[in-house]
Amino acid sequence: MKLNRLSSTAPDYVFVDTILLAYRLGLVRHGEQRDALTAAARTATDAISFLTTLDAHGIKRHSRLYTLVSEILAAPAYYRAQYPLMLGLRSEGQEAPSFLSGGQALSLPEPLFTAKQQKLFYETYWWFVRNYQDAFYDPKRGHCIGAYATDPKDNASVLANFNDYLSRLMGHSSQRIRERYEGFPADIVMAILERAFL
Repeated sequence: MKLNRLSSTAPDYVFVDTILLAYRLGLVRHGEQRDALTAAARTATDAISFLTTLDAHGIKRHSRLYTLVSEILAAPAYYRAQYPLMLGLRSEGQEAPSFLSGGQALSLPEPLFTAKQQKLFYETYWWFVRNYQDAFYDPKRGHCIGAYATDPKDNASVLANFNDYLSRLMGHSSQRIRERYEGFPADIVMAILERAFL
């Protein structure tokens, strides 16, 4: 199932996986490299345009990062066979874990974030999860019913609601809240979460 993500140009999974693999293999060492990979995933339509975007963002053709990305995109089937081991994703045929269980949803998008965005995502995720429970404790109001408590809890419906929740935060009427999410890579975060949980 494909969700109506925040960006109309949702990145292909092979580009998303390339970002994650490069990070897990220790080749994404600073924000400029992360931003170049993110820009490439958003705009690329094929392997050539992905690599061209990297080059335009200063990832040199003879660098280890560029070489690895070239190898992954030249033989995606080979690397896809390695993804579950490298990224901690489920093997083919294995049931998807619950998005509401926490750990994987928080760790997989990590390479996309600055330290500030990582903290913001952590807070956003746990607020959302609490509101998917039948009830949670709000210290200001007492015992409250979760906002999504009566909705289905399968991953597809939960992710659709999480996408909607992120959209509302990024376009919130409060400028203070909008500014917190300025530059947040929500479109690619959603692509990663779909990759893991659908």
